[in-house]
Amino acid sequence: MNIRKNWLKWLLPSAAWVALAGCATPQYATQTTFRAPLSVQGQSCVVHQCQKNLSQCQTTCAATRESCIAHIEPAVQQAYNEAQIRYDGALRQYQTDRQFYDLDRALRFSMMQPVFVPGRGWVYAPGYWGYGGGFGYPYDSPPEPPAPPSLNAIRQHLISERCDNAPCPCQQNYEQCYVGCGGGIQKSVVCIANCKDSDPKPAPQAPELGAQQTLTPLQAN
Repeated sequence: MNIRKNWLKWLLPSAAWVALAGCATPQYATQTTFRAPLSVQGQSCVVHQCQKNLSQCQTTCAATRESCIAHIEPAVQQAYNEAQIRYDGALRQYQTDRQFYDLDRALRFSMMQPVFVPGRGWVYAPGYWGYGGGFGYPYDSPPEPPAPPSLNAIRQHLISERCDNAPCPCQQNYEQCYVGCGGGIQKSVVCIANCKDSDPKPAPQAPELGAQQTLTPLQAN
């Protein structure tokens, strides 16, 4: 009996783990393999031209992002004011719905008391049964109050939308320069987590062959 209990104790968590693993979504990445130029001149070109331009481009993009953030406050305030107007309207609607809900609860157990039905006005309870299928319609559940706008959340959204997504082709320019110096670049999509047996796996690093590899995770749709 104890052996059976121990077996079940081991089997159940294992089965749950297998089920969860089977449902997990595979995660993919772009694997980029850089094969260095064979000539000394080409290798010097990568260091003194491609890498230098890459560093300058990244510095420029970082400065552009900081400038965007520094000047985004007027747009943040405008978006917040508009969100506040929408919230005020939703709050008034909620308060009206809540009054109807509370009134409906108060009259719920009184058969001969009038009940307010949207679109029909005040009706008596017996007619209300036939209209909505019973007391509580359409207020079976209390209305949900609207969430007030968050200035910080709006700010972070605009930073992500306007500043973080600004064009910054540093990597593309670097790769074009790398090939121009005589190097080779190969790209492939590989699975990095929750993989199926048929998914392509990352190739092993081969520094002794003058190759470097990077993995860039792909964003899920």
